[in-house]
Amino acid sequence: MLLPSLLLLVLGLLPWSPSASWAAKVIVVPPIMFESHLYIFKTLAEALHQEGHETHFLISEGRGVPPSPNFHLQRYPGIFNSTTADNFLQSKVSNIFSGRLTFLELFDILDHYSQNCDAVVGSVEVMTRLKEAKFDLLLVDPNEMCGFVIAHILGVKYAVFSTGLWYPAEAGAPAPLSYVPEFNSLLTDRMSLPQRIANTAVYLVQRFGVRYIALPKYDRIMKKHGVTPQVAMSDLVQGSRLWMLCTDMALEFPRPTLPHVVYIGGILTKPPNPLPQVSTERDTRAGKKYIQRLKNVDGLCSVSL
Repeated sequence: MLLPSLLLLVLGLLPWSPSASWAAKVIVVPPIMFESHLYIFKTLAEALHQEGHETHFLISEGRGVPPSPNFHLQRYPGIFNSTTADNFLQSKVSNIFSGRLTFLELFDILDHYSQNCDAVVGSVEVMTRLKEAKFDLLLVDPNEMCGFVIAHILGVKYAVFSTGLWYPAEAGAPAPLSYVPEFNSLLTDRMSLPQRIANTAVYLVQRFGVRYIALPKYDRIMKKHGVTPQVAMSDLVQGSRLWMLCTDMALEFPRPTLPHVVYIGGILTKPPNPLPQVSTERDTRAGKKYIQRLKNVDGLCSVSL
């Protein structure tokens, strides 16, 4: 199973002291919506708990997360609760299927992410509590880019745990545009020359949006709240020690990668359950009836011929 190997990767980033019991504190910053992402982190927290480590989730107040012995909850006053987050996401999906441009809806989602990040970073009580907890590692979901900012404020090591193929050029990801279609380009890996030009245009537009619209939002948040030392958001994204992509290479377009990028698809898979046992006598009677029906049909066909 892939999960033990993943744990070795994650735990390899944690400090270790041979003179003391090794029990690390890990904090996870999941996105403010998308419950599927939280489900994956719950699976990881369960595995870490079994190894004796302590996992915390940074969750907004009003978000319904049932208590579990596998993790602890760190609450903060966010802009969403479970109901409002689901309604907002459903409205975005509805707008996209109604014909609105996908990138406009995505940038609106990113704008709400940054608003929520402003609320977290601006809460003195929350940030003081997190600093006093003295975490050893922070896991960033890149859909919630505020995790990079929080890791910088806390001064802890951080790794990216991407629950989708979010592996941007801003992190140094190779982007062979001739055969790897950009997100939302509606292209395949077999492109004509005009399609490759279109793919390049989508790539340039997305790079412009990330560099001059998305990332500067977090630069302004750090400047607003006097975060020191001053570091550009692009440098924080590139500074991750490990990128874990929760997808399988067989399901994605082949592309070059970097040494600190690991594919971890399949961590939710479980061993198959054994087939249920059936009664031999009942199975035999059913088989005989089925064979007799076949003979009757065959007889009818022979007569018709």
